[in-house]
Amino acid sequence: MNHIHPTVIILFLFSIPLFSQKSILIGTVADSSGIGLSGATVVLMQAQDSVLSSFGVSENDGHFALKRVASGDYMLQISYVGYETFWQNISVANNAGDVDVGKLLLTPASANLSTVEVMGEHVPLRMKNDTLEYNADAFKTQPGSVVEDLLKKLPGVEVERDGTIKAQGETVQNVLVDGKEFFGNDPKIATKNLPADAVDKVQLFDKKSDFAEFTGIEDGRDEKTINLALKDGKKSGYFGNGSAGGGAMQKASGGLQYDRFQGKFNLNRFSKNTQISAIGMGNNINEQGFSFNEYLRFLGGLSNFMSGGGSSSRVKIELDDNSGLPLLAGGLGNGFTTTWAGGVNLNHDFSKKTKLNASYFFNRIQNEVERSATRENFVGDENYRSQEEEDRLSRNANHRLNMTLRHEIDSFQNIILRSNFGLNDALFKSDGLSSTFNTEGILENTGLRNYRSDGENLSMDANLSYRRRFRRPGRAFLSNISFGAADDERSGSLFSQNNFYLGQAQTETVDQHQAFNDDAMNYGLRLSYTEPIGKGQYIELNASRQNYSNEVQKDFFDRLPGQPDTLNTALSNHFDRGYRYDRGGMNYMLNRKKFNLTAGAALQQSKLDGHQLDENTDNISRSFTRILPSLFFNYEFGTSRNLNLEYSTNLREPSLEQLQPVVDNSDPLNIYIGNPGLQPEYMHELDLRYFLFDQFTFTSFFANLSGNYTKNRITNASTIDDQFRRSTTPVNVDWDYGLRGGLQFQTPIRPVKMNIRLTYNALCNKGLLFVNNVENTSDRQRHSFGLSFDNRKKDLVDFTIGAKISHNRSSYSVSEALNQTYLDQRYYADIIITPSDKWEFSSNFDYTIYSNESFGAQQKVPIWKAGLSYYFLKGSRGKLILSAFDILNQNIGINRSSQLNYVEEERIRSLGRYVMLTFAYSISGFGPEGNGGIEIRMENDR
Repeated sequence: MNHIHPTVIILFLFSIPLFSQKSILIGTVADSSGIGLSGATVVLMQAQDSVLSSFGVSENDGHFALKRVASGDYMLQISYVGYETFWQNISVANNAGDVDVGKLLLTPASANLSTVEVMGEHVPLRMKNDTLEYNADAFKTQPGSVVEDLLKKLPGVEVERDGTIKAQGETVQNVLVDGKEFFGNDPKIATKNLPADAVDKVQLFDKKSDFAEFTGIEDGRDEKTINLALKDGKKSGYFGNGSAGGGAMQKASGGLQYDRFQGKFNLNRFSKNTQISAIGMGNNINEQGFSFNEYLRFLGGLSNFMSGGGSSSRVKIELDDNSGLPLLAGGLGNGFTTTWAGGVNLNHDFSKKTKLNASYFFNRIQNEVERSATRENFVGDENYRSQEEEDRLSRNANHRLNMTLRHEIDSFQNIILRSNFGLNDALFKSDGLSSTFNTEGILENTGLRNYRSDGENLSMDANLSYRRRFRRPGRAFLSNISFGAADDERSGSLFSQNNFYLGQAQTETVDQHQAFNDDAMNYGLRLSYTEPIGKGQYIELNASRQNYSNEVQKDFFDRLPGQPDTLNTALSNHFDRGYRYDRGGMNYMLNRKKFNLTAGAALQQSKLDGHQLDENTDNISRSFTRILPSLFFNYEFGTSRNLNLEYSTNLREPSLEQLQPVVDNSDPLNIYIGNPGLQPEYMHELDLRYFLFDQFTFTSFFANLSGNYTKNRITNASTIDDQFRRSTTPVNVDWDYGLRGGLQFQTPIRPVKMNIRLTYNALCNKGLLFVNNVENTSDRQRHSFGLSFDNRKKDLVDFTIGAKISHNRSSYSVSEALNQTYLDQRYYADIIITPSDKWEFSSNFDYTIYSNESFGAQQKVPIWKAGLSYYFLKGSRGKLILSAFDILNQNIGINRSSQLNYVEEERIRSLGRYVMLTFAYSISGFGPEGNGGIEIRMENDR
C-alpha cells in the first residue's frame, strides 16, 4: 500500500473519537390514563435559539432515550397525532449521567384547555402515523436556494455529490410535489429545480408498491419517498428561478477565448386543480443538469445514445457506483459537450376521480472527443499491444412525450392508461488511426478508419391497466395490456485502409455505404387474481403472454471507382426475429406484524424464431420450458431496522445484435459476427440486505450481499489471426457466477460536531472466455473503500472531506503470467461558507491518482473549482456568481477497464480552465404571505 497518500492518514485521525461525558435523556410518553404511546415524536431543541439537538420516536411501550446529550438548557417537545403538543424546559448538568424526565402524559386535542399562542416558533419535525414531517421554515437556507439545499439541512437526510438523496440511510426513489408526480419519477428533477422557499413541509415515508396500495396486501416492497408539501400561498400562483452566464477559457495557443456560456430556468404555475412546470437549460461547459436516467429518456434509451456503429466505434459509457454518467458529471467531463434541453410537465385533476399527468422533453447533446487508447491484449501465454487515436463527434436530438391518465370508476375499481412517444435523431462521426505491435514490439499493422452514421428512431408504447377489488379484503383482480412499436432507420459510410507488414506487405481498403432499418413491435397481456385463504394469508394466481418481433434489413454497398455502388451480399442481410413466452404461476403470501413472505413458482414456455428472409435457409427455432421459482422475505426487527431476502430466476433472451448472422465491419480490424444459434440465459439471483437506522443517535448501517449463477451465459469468443485482426462472436458457456456486496456505516462524532461515513464495496466474477478456441477461466475482483467526514451544523460552514480507494485484479487460469492488478485513489474536499445573508463562498477539490500497474506511468489529476456569490435586489432575489473551474488546468479524462482478454487505458482531452460570471434571479408571483409564524398550543401549568 505504498501508494496510499498521506491525506488518508490525516482523514483517519479525524475518526478517533474525543471522549467527553455526555448524558442520556430518558422518559416515557403516555396518554392521560398512563398507557404508553408508540411512535410519538420526541424533539430536543437548544433553549436559546431553538436549534435542533436531537430527535427520536418512542418505542412500543412509549419509552424513549436521547443519547449523548451535552450539558445545557433545552426545550423538550413531544407531539402525537390526536394529542396536544407537550413542552417542557430541561436543564442538563455536566456529567449528569442518565436524566430521567419520568412519565409525560399527553392530553387529547379535543380537551378544552386554556392555551397561549407562540408566534414565530418553528417545530422542526414531528411524526404523523408512518410519516416523518420536517417543517421547512425551521431550517434556514439562502435566498434563491433549491429544494436540494433544504434537504441538506434536514437531520437524517443526505444529498450525495451527484444529487442522489438518502433518507435514514436508504436511497429516496420518489419525490412528489403536493402528492403528485413531477416530471416522471426522477427525484433530482424536483430537488434541483424547485425553490426551497415554496416548501412548507418535507414529508418522509415508505411508499407502498402499487400492488400493496390497491389490494391491501403487504408485500414488503416499500420505496423511500419524499413529498414536498407547498405553502398555502404557493399552491396558487407562479414561482421559479433562472440564471444566465458567460465566461472565457484558456486557449491551447495562449490567451483567452470568450465563448463559454450557460443558462437554466424553471417556472411553475400552480392552481387548485392544475400544476404546470417548465424547465430548460443550455450550456457548453459539460454540465448535465438532469440525471442520467432522464437523459436516457431524452435519447430514447441507451441503445440510441450509443448508436452509430459497431464494436470500437461506439460511445463508451461507464457507470460509477451511484449510476451517474462520468462522461458528463460534475461540469468537467470528458471531451467538449454542448447541451440544450427543456421540458413541460402538467398535472391536472379533471375531477376527484380523473387525473392526468403529462410531460414533454426536448434534448440535444453534442459531444466532441479527442481520445487515445492503449490496450494490452493476451493470446495464450503471449501478449501484444495496440494503440488508437480517434476524433469523435456524436450529436443526438430527442423529443419525448409521456402521459398517464388515471380514472377511478368507483371505490372498488379503476383504470390507468400510460403512453410514451419518442423521436430521436442521431449523428455520429469517427476518424481513427490504430497501430498494433507484436510481443517483440515490432509494428505488425496500421489502420485508418473514417466512419459516419446518421439515423432517426420513432417509438411509442402504451399500456392499459384495469384493477378491481371485491368486498372481501384481499380479493382482487388485476389486468394489464401493453403494446409497443418502433422504427429505426440509419445510413452510414465507412472508409478504411489497413496496412499489414507481416511477411509480404499488403493493404486492404474498404469503401462502403451502409443502410439499416429495424421495424420492431411487441405486445403483452398479464392477468392476476388474489384470494385470501386465512388470517393474513393469500394466494395469487397469474398468467401472462409477451411477444417481441423485429424485422431488420442491413444493406452494405461497395463503392468502386468509376462504377455504381454494388451490393455486398456477404455483409448484407434481411433478418426476422421473434421471441414469445407464455407464463403461468402461483404465489403464496403471508402477512404478519413483523414479517412478509411471498413464495411461488411459474412455468414459462419460451420460443425463439429467426429467419434469413433473403435466403433459402431453414428457420432458426428454439423452444424452452423452465420452472422459475421465487422467494421474497422481509422482516421488521423494529423501527427502521429490517432484513430483506430475495431469490429469483429468469430467462434472458439474446439481443437482436447477438443473433444476427451478419458481419459488422464498422472497424475492419475488430469485426463482430452474430450467432443465430444462441440459447437464452437461465439466471439464478439471491439478494440479502440488512438496514438499521437509530433515530436517537442518527447512526445508520447498511449491508447487502448478492450472488448470481447463470446457466448458458452468453459471452464473447474472440479469434485473432496472424495479422492481429480480431473477430468476435457471442457464444453460450456452461456457467458464470458472481458475488457483489457492500457495507456502509455512518454516525455522528459529537465531540467534534461531525459525521463520519465508512463504505466498502466488493465485486467478484468468475466466468469462461475463449480466445483462439482456448478456454480460459477468468476471475475479476474489485474492492473499494471509502471514508468521509462532514460537519453537522451547516448554517455558517458546510464541508465534506473524504477519500475512496479502489483495488482491481484480473487473473486467468491458462495465462497466469498475464494476471493484472491496479489501484486507483481519489481524495476530495467540498466547502460552502456563508458569512452573511449577502455572501457565499464555495470550493471543490478532487485529487485522483491512477497507479502505474499495467498502464505505464502513474497519473495524477487535481481538479479545483471555486465560486463567490453575492445576493442583492429586494428580498435577495438577485444573485451574482463568479466561478472558476479547473483552476490548476489539469483536467484529463481517464477511463480504465479490464475486459475479456485485454486491459485498456483511455485518455480524452477535456474541457480545461475557464472562468464564468452568472446572474441568477428568483421569480415569484405571490402576494404577501404574512409573518410565516406557526401557532403552537401550550398547556398552562395548573
